[in-house]
Parts: sequence; structure tokens; C-alpha cells
Amino acid sequence: MADLAWAFVPIFLIGGLAALVLPRLDPDNRYARLIGAWVTAALLLRYMWWRTAASLPPWEGSIGNVIAYAFFVIEMMSSVAGLLLIHVLSKTVNRSREADEHPPTSFPGGAPLIDVFIPTYNEKEEILYRTIVGALNQEYPRYRVWVLDDKRRPAMKALAESLGANYLTRYENSHGKAGNMNNGLKHVFALNEPPDVIAVLDADFVPTPQFLWRTCALMHDPKVVVVQTPQHFFNPDPIQLNLGGSRIVPDEQRFFFDVILASKDAHGSAFSCGTSALVRASFLKEIDGFPTESVTEDLLLSLKASGLGYVTHYLNEPLSVGLAPEGLQEYLTQRGRWCLGTMQIVRTKWGPFSIGPVPLLMRLHTMDTVLFWTVGSLIRILSLVIPILYWWTGLVVIESDLASILSHLGPYWLWCVIFLGWVSRGLNVPVIAEAMSLLVCVEAIKASIIGLFGSKNQKFKVTAKGTSRGGTVVQWNIIRWYLGLIVLTLGGILLSAVEGPIGSTPAHIEAMNLFWSVYNICTLLVACLICVERPRFRREERFDTDEPSQIVATGGIRRNARIRDLSILGCRLEVSDSGKLTENLGVYVLIQDVGYVPARVVTLRDGRYLHVEFNASPEQREAITRKLFSGRYARSVTRMSAMQLARTILHRAVT
Repeated sequence: MADLAWAFVPIFLIGGLAALVLPRLDPDNRYARLIGAWVTAALLLRYMWWRTAASLPPWEGSIGNVIAYAFFVIEMMSSVAGLLLIHVLSKTVNRSREADEHPPTSFPGGAPLIDVFIPTYNEKEEILYRTIVGALNQEYPRYRVWVLDDKRRPAMKALAESLGANYLTRYENSHGKAGNMNNGLKHVFALNEPPDVIAVLDADFVPTPQFLWRTCALMHDPKVVVVQTPQHFFNPDPIQLNLGGSRIVPDEQRFFFDVILASKDAHGSAFSCGTSALVRASFLKEIDGFPTESVTEDLLLSLKASGLGYVTHYLNEPLSVGLAPEGLQEYLTQRGRWCLGTMQIVRTKWGPFSIGPVPLLMRLHTMDTVLFWTVGSLIRILSLVIPILYWWTGLVVIESDLASILSHLGPYWLWCVIFLGWVSRGLNVPVIAEAMSLLVCVEAIKASIIGLFGSKNQKFKVTAKGTSRGGTVVQWNIIRWYLGLIVLTLGGILLSAVEGPIGSTPAHIEAMNLFWSVYNICTLLVACLICVERPRFRREERFDTDEPSQIVATGGIRRNARIRDLSILGCRLEVSDSGKLTENLGVYVLIQDVGYVPARVVTLRDGRYLHVEFNASPEQREAITRKLFSGRYARSVTRMSAMQLARTILHRAVT
């Protein structure tokens, strides 16, 4: 008992130190961040040494013995990935001040000419409409907008030209998105006035008016050939929607864009993410266009840049908003494509294990991504299976007493959780992070095998966007595996409680596996909740607001009101007096920056709230779109409360 009591001392010291010190420090402070990272790395190395020297069973060559050693090898590879991530997070950079200090009009020769590329394949017209309107609404002196349609749709051509954008297409679809953009490059490079910079916007990403001005500012340095900005979303992603917390749970990519990519930029290893980015035209000429060796041409673009002595910079400002995948299957398709593209890069001379021109640090930070998809996925699956094997077969992969396990694993695990929560300002919560990662494990392993060993000519899979669902959809093909693992884990615990440990396993091993199993069950339950997809009814997302308005109808009806939410198609208004206002009544609604918009009252609720549907003119529709995507209505969750999150998940579980 004395040994067990002493084992808690390092845990209490780490917890106390973190609780007293970290909340008082700014996570962007250079020295605080570096010290925090070194402490994390030291504790991880301490655990790795103990795991290697004092926790492995003697080698016997039995099946259980081989499994224990295989798990150890994968765990050590995962720990190496952890060390690389800790190194990435050891510093960060904010380039907003740099953008302030270098307005594009101060460049030699004036503001560069920017061609905005909007590649599209099968996206609906209403999706492209928003993007084109936003792209044409830039507060920048010299730019052109090009819709690159790989589906050769006359309606898309008519839409682009009616709004004032240029339209290009081609007669085949080789190399997917990259091939489409390279076709655009051939055209614009042949013009009398070719562009200096290419801006890339996915078809569903709408830029704010400041997008070109702010990003181009970072190209004052000729070494900078790519400027990336974060991806924010105006609709909840499947995880936010299905957990019922779109205003509490951050979108799945927030930790990457708000924390990891800014840290990579501080090390000089940031990379392009495909949309909402600028690329120097001279660099694209130098490398013969956007890369086609991988379906993730964006990452490969930055790797090629680093190999030629150029850099990618990251401006962490919400300068565009897009559509997150609406469904879980679309989400998995997107992640699988990212994983596939990363593995394809491994097989090129720009990969982390090649002898090509990419600098060492860029290789290491790319290897972090490779290990995340491969070893990270394997260790998550094994971490669910190993406790089950213990309960049913008596397999032990860690042979040590409970005191030693607690004193070595406990301090690292606790500090790591606190450190990641601190640098991310609460965006990283263990069980939620594990559940999110678990969703893509199988897809990632399949994509990794195809990317590493399959044909190099894999097709670009487009993520479907703009879908709607009228009812709840349970993804039984995914959830059945999670439920099976829960049943096997609970069954094993019950079996052990009734019959006792197999082979008289020591109590401390039993306790370790019990804690491990409970943690796994919590993770699996959250993953199950995510797999129950809630309905999406609206064709257009509504943006929360609180603006003065006025309702005018025939017969002298005039009411002051406040707009509580607004979309391109309609809005919700609050009035103090709804007298004489009825459903289907024709009205005019005053919208700031737009004017009086003709509309129809759809519903009247509680005598105070009206839902109206607009009958806007084309000019008014454009004005509403520009207003909504001006940057004033951002809704991304950038901070998270663990208590609020717990209440949200509990409420979702029981409703």
C-alpha cells in the first residue's frame, strides 16, 4: 500500500503544478509554450524508457507473447508520433501584424494581379452562387474570377456569366481538381495580362471581402509562394450536429487549423490545405502547374515549394467560410481522400522517407501526418481490442505492478491532457478527440494500404455537398462494430467478476484493465452517438443575428421588429405586437444594407416570432449574400468548456 501511495505523488505534483501555473500563462507565450512542450516530451520519454526496460513480459514466442510485443512496437511508433507532435506544438506564430504592415498596394509595381480559381465538378448551383458572389465582392484593386467547371454544364456557364465571372471548362477530367486548375492556368498564362498570383477557392467556400487583401499582404516576401488561411464552416459538421452541440462543440478541424497549422508555420513547415489559399504564379510555372502525383495536390504543392527553397505561410484569420460535410459517409470519404493522398506522397521523391530535396524538418513534420493516419489508426483499434483479449483470454501486454504503472503512465497522461487543453484553449478533450479519431480509423487503414501499395492512378473522390435529410439516419454499418466492442468489453468484465481473473492474474493488472475498459466504453458510446445522424431540413443555413428591422404590409400595417436569424431564403423576426399579421400574408421586410425585401409570412409562433420566406429580386439576393458572407456572422466555436460539453453529451444520450 505504501508503494501505491507513493505512486500517486508524481500525479499529484503534475496536476498541482499544471493547475497553479498553466492557467496564469498565455499559451502563445514563446517560453511558456517551449517549457510546457519539453515537460511533455520528458514525461513521454520517461514512460517509453520504463515501458521498454521494465514492463515487457519475457520472450517466449507464444501467440500471446507475440501480440504483447507487437502491441509494444506499435505503441512505441505511436509515441514517436507523439514526440513529433510535441515538437510541432513547442511554438506558434501569429502573422496578422505582418499582414497589417505590408498592404499589397505598397508592393513594388503595385498590387499584384490575382486570378481567383473556383474549381467545380458536381456542386449545386446554389452552392456555387454563394462562392461566386463572395469572390466578386473583394476589397482588392486587381483581380479576376474564374469558374472552372469540370462537368461542362450550360447552366453553370449561364450562372457565372450572369454574375460577372469568367467561365472555363475542358473536354476530359484527367487528374481531377489539379487537372482542372492546370487547364485554367494554361488559359490565364496565355492572356495579354497574365496573373501574378492564383487564389484557390473550393466551390463551397465563400471568401469575405478582405480575403485577397489580407492574404496577399504576406507575399511581400518573395520566398513566400503559398499563403494558407483556416477553414471555417457556416453549417455544423456531422459530429457537432449529431452530438447536439453546434454552439458548444468545435468543428472537427478547429484543433488542426487554430493550433497545429499555426505551430507548423512557426517551424517553417506549414502547408497548403487546398482551399482559401494563394499561390504565386511564377512558382506554379516553375513546377509545371499544380501537382498531379497525389489526390492531395495541396500538401504536395507545399512540399515541392520547400524543396525549392520557398515557404508556405499561414494567416490564422477567418477569411472564408464553407460547407462542412453534411453526413458521416461524406465526412469519411473526405478523410479517406486526405489519407490516400498523403500515402501517395510517401511514394514520391518529396515524401518523408525519400532522398529528395525536401528539408529535414519538413520531412519530419510530414512524417507526423503519415504516422497519424497509419500508426495512430492502428493503436486506436488495438487499444480497444487488447482489454477485450485480456478479459476473455487472460492476455497481458504490460507486466508490472500497479504502483509502477501509475507512477510512469499517470504523470505523462495527465500532463499531456492538460498541456493539449492549454495550447488549444480547451479545444482538445480526451474522450471526444478519441471518438472523432476512431470514426476514421478503418477508412484510414484502407486508404493507407491503397496509397502505399496500390495503383498510383487513384481517382479523386469528390465530397458530396448540399445534401439534406428529412429524418434521423443511423449508420448501422459503423455503429454495429462499436456496439459489438462494448458488449465484448462489458461481457468480459462481468465474466471476470463472476469467475475471477483467468490464471489468477494479479489484482493490479485487473485494475489497470478495468480503468482501460471503462475509458474505452466511454469513447465508444460517444462514437455511437455521433453515428446517429440528426435531420437537416433547411436548404440554406441560417445565421444568428440581432438587428433592427421593420415589417410593412398592405392596409397600413407597419411593425418594428428584430431579425433573430437570417439566410438567403428567409429570416426569423421578433415583434412586440403581431396583431393583423397572419400566415401567408405578403409583407416587406427591411434588411440593413439591402433595403425592403418582398416576403411571405410562413409561420407565426407564440405571438412574437415570424418566419418569412423572401421573394427577393436578383439584386437583393446578391446583396443578402454579400451581407451574410461579409465576415460579421462567423459562428465557429474556438473555445470549449469541458463541463458544458459533458452536459451536452449527457443530454444527447438521454433524448
